[in-house]
Amino acid sequence: MKKATGILLAVQAAAILSVLIIRWCCCQYDFAVMPCVSDVAAKSAANAAGLNAPGENEQSVEDMVMQIVYQLARRSVVKVTVKDSAGSGIIWKIDDGIVIASSRHLLLKDVSAEVTFGNQETAKAAVMGYSQQYDIGFVRIPEKSVTGSILRDIYEAVPLLYESESEEARKTFGQGYAGQRVMQVGAVLDKETANFSSGSIKGLHFVPLFNTNVLETACFSRAGMSGGGVFDESGRLLGMISGGDVPENAEKREAELTYSIPPALIQMEYEKILEDT
Repeated sequence: MKKATGILLAVQAAAILSVLIIRWCCCQYDFAVMPCVSDVAAKSAANAAGLNAPGENEQSVEDMVMQIVYQLARRSVVKVTVKDSAGSGIIWKIDDGIVIASSRHLLLKDVSAEVTFGNQETAKAAVMGYSQQYDIGFVRIPEKSVTGSILRDIYEAVPLLYESESEEARKTFGQGYAGQRVMQVGAVLDKETANFSSGSIKGLHFVPLFNTNVLETACFSRAGMSGGGVFDESGRLLGMISGGDVPENAEKREAELTYSIPPALIQMEYEKILEDT
C-alpha cells in the first residue's frame, strides 16, 4: 500500500493560509460539537471549503486559519469503539496498514476495536499494545482492510516532538507556546462535523495522575474526547487528550482545563511496542 503522508503543516504558510479520566470516566458513545464554539462558527468550520464567499460574513485571518486547521485535523482523528465504550484516536502511522494512538484506559477493555473514520466507514483493528506507565495505547488496522476511500479521507498526524521532561525544555516551550491558540478535536459525530473546541495553551506541568508532564490547555473537553488531538495554528499535533478538571458544581461533565500527553512520549511508547512485537 502506498504510504499517505500527513500534510497538516502545509496549511499555515500556503498562504496563511474522554472519556476524561480525572474524576469521571471519559468513554461514551454520543458526540457533539462543543458548546464553547457558536453554532455559526461550528457550521462554518465544518464547511468543506472552510471559507465564506467574498463579501459574506467576513472573518478574521486567525479564524480562517483555524477553520482550515480543523478541516485537516478532523481527518487525523477517528472514533474508537471497544465493546460498549467509545473514545477517540489519532492516526499515528499510515504504512502497512493504519496505526492509531488512543487511550490505554479504553483499549484495556478488549483485544480488538472498531474504528470509525470521518467518511463513516468502519474497520476492525487489533490492539497492538499499551504503555505500562502512561495512558497510551495503539491499535492497528491491517492493510487488507484499508479501502481506497478511507485513504483518501485521512491524514497522518504531524506531531511536534517537543521535549517536556527537563525544566529548561518546559521553559522554552512555554516561551514559544504559552497563550497560543489551539484546537482540540475529538471523535467524529457524522459526515460533516466533529467534536471540537478552541482555546489556548497554559503550559507543561507535572500531574501525578498521569505520572508525567502533560500539556495543559484552557479549553473545554468532554466525555468521548479522550484519545483525540490538540492542534496548533499550523496544524501540528501538540498532544493527545487524556483527561481534564471538571468544576465541582458543574451540571455537565465538561472540563474547563484539559490535560494532554506530549507526542514525544507517545512516540517513545510506540517504539517500545514495536520492539516487543
